Amino acid sequence: MLVRKIITAVNGFIFSTATFPALAFSLAVSVGEAPAKIPVNSTVTVHKSLSVIAGKSHVYLQHGKMLSRIEHTYDPYCYFSMKRPRAEMKSPTSILPATFTVKKQFRRKEQSAQRGIRVASSISIGVGVGSNWWLARAEWGPQNLNHYLRFAPSDQPQVTALVCGVYADAQERTTPSFEEMAEALGTFATIQKAD
Repeated sequence: MLVRKIITAVNGFIFSTATFPALAFSLAVSVGEAPAKIPVNSTVTVHKSLSVIAGKSHVYLQHGKMLSRIEHTYDPYCYFSMKRPRAEMKSPTSILPATFTVKKQFRRKEQSAQRGIRVASSISIGVGVGSNWWLARAEWGPQNLNHYLRFAPSDQPQVTALVCGVYADAQERTTPSFEEMAEALGTFATIQKAD
C-alpha cells in the first residue's frame, strides 16, 4: 500500500513537471510590440513589380529588400504566396502592382528544419501502477511564427496571400507587429487596415 502511494506521488510529480513547459508555453508573454491585428476587408497594395524566380512560389521581403530567400534568420520577414502550376514553375514570373483585399487572417506556428536546430516536440509517456498511463507533450525552440493574410479573388488569382512572420521562440515573442510588417515590406507594398 505504501509503495503504491509513493509510485502515485512520483507519477504525479513527473506528470506535472513534464507538462510545465506546455503551461509556460500557453502563458508566454510577448516581448516587444503587440502582434498585428489586420481585419477582414483590409487591403494590401503592391507598388512595384515583384520578381519570383523559376522553381519558386514565393517572393520574400525583409528590411525593405526583395529576396529569393530570407537573409536574416531571426528578423521579421514577409512573403507573397502564389499557386503556380507545375508547368509554369520552370519559368520566372512576376507579381504586378495591384491592390488585394484580405478575406481572412490567422496566425500559425510552423516548425522549421533550418540550421539543424532541434525542432521536434517532446513527448513523455509514463506508466503508473495498474493501468495508469499518462502522456504529456511540450513544444519549444524556434518556430516560424506566421501571420497569414488570405486574399479574395483578384485580377492575379495565382497570388493567394501575404504572410509575415519571424523565426523565434514562441515563449519569447509573438508574430510580428504591424510596424515590423511595414518595415519588412518597405516601399514594395503597404497594408491599409479596414475600419
